[in-house]
Amino acid sequence: MYYYYYLNKYLLLIFIILLLFNLIYTNNKEYLLKNKKQLCSNIPSSQGKSLMAQLLKDYDKANKPNGEIIDVQVKKKKVTIQDISSISEISSSFIVDLWFSQIWSDPRLSYSHLSCKSNLSLDESLAQKIWTPNLCFINSQNTYIHTSPESNILLIIYNNGTVWLNHRIRVQGRCTMGDGFANFPLDTQSCFLVLESCGYPIAEVRLSWLNWNPVTVASEKLQLPDFRFVNLTYNRLLRQYNSGAFDQLLINFKFKRLYGYYVVQAYLPSYLFVFISWISFWIDRYALPARILLCVNAACALIYQMGNVVQNLPRVSYLKALDLFFFVSIFFIFMSLCEMAIIGYIDKIYELDQYRKAKSQRRLRALVMGQTDQTMMVALRKNNQNNNNNGYYTTFRENLANRYQNSRGSVINTYIHGEMGHKIDFFCARAFPIIFSIFNIFYWSYYLTR
Repeated sequence: MYYYYYLNKYLLLIFIILLLFNLIYTNNKEYLLKNKKQLCSNIPSSQGKSLMAQLLKDYDKANKPNGEIIDVQVKKKKVTIQDISSISEISSSFIVDLWFSQIWSDPRLSYSHLSCKSNLSLDESLAQKIWTPNLCFINSQNTYIHTSPESNILLIIYNNGTVWLNHRIRVQGRCTMGDGFANFPLDTQSCFLVLESCGYPIAEVRLSWLNWNPVTVASEKLQLPDFRFVNLTYNRLLRQYNSGAFDQLLINFKFKRLYGYYVVQAYLPSYLFVFISWISFWIDRYALPARILLCVNAACALIYQMGNVVQNLPRVSYLKALDLFFFVSIFFIFMSLCEMAIIGYIDKIYELDQYRKAKSQRRLRALVMGQTDQTMMVALRKNNQNNNNNGYYTTFRENLANRYQNSRGSVINTYIHGEMGHKIDFFCARAFPIIFSIFNIFYWSYYLTR
């Protein structure tokens, strides 16, 4: 009985003690919150700079966070592509405007015990006073921070020491052709940016992408005059230098060239010049100067057109797809000139043979008609046969008549051979377009499917 009495007494005492402790803790918490609010209210409007002045009082930007701890994890990287303004084949570069964000933790900048603010938004002047991972685009040809009108730098420091540094920058990066310029202008272009810490190897700073959507495009429709944006990929690499191993964050942009400009400026004129050279097949073969002038003008125009296009391209030592088309077009025009040379040679041989046959025919006609009796008498005197001169004279005139008839047949044969030029023109007028069409089928099928 006494046992239960004392047990209830002790339980009541314990309950009263716990109640007192709870009351004291609640009052103390309210007191702390009240003091914290008083601390916040006592800070003037320049609270951010005042806090930063207090935080940076003994801050050394030359030292990494956590003092001797060298494993500083740069937690997050994020890049937002704002615009891609140009891609140059001459310099193999592209220009991109982007938001570049980096987030890391620096416990020395924690102020949760000093202020009720969850974060501080600061200007660029304070960004120069804190430690940063010193990241740079190692493959850039030119990089600068936008100033419109002030430097586009955003610095946010959270009360737990997390630092968020954001730059809006323009970078001129490098581009590499996937297969070189071998498929130009039906090619793809790969441009890339490489981020790396310029002063800290992996033993001191590790770089990593944000866990979700680390690289985004602000606008889904990037408009470029001669390229179509295909996609972008990102990766993390490890690069070994003499000074140590460094993390690299790679962004790869893939573009497909829009070849409509080159179709209008290069392919269609080339087709036109080749077609013009084929007109010579339908011009009378005796108008040889006009035919030659037509083909030579077409060849000169095509070579001039080729020079205008090539001068805007890098001087590579291999054959491009456009070069192949130009050379084949020039080859067809050159073969048209060769065909005219063959026709001209055949006509020249034909005319020379005609002249010789006509001259021989006139002489034979004169002999047959008795206009060169003296010539016949000389021939008779040279005859060593013992036949009667009158009989031989008759036989001789008959032989001349036969020779005259044979010469007429030879002239007819020569005329038939002279028609060979017409046959060659007729054949080439059909063979050239067929062969050129077959080439175009294979050409476009091959390069459009690569």
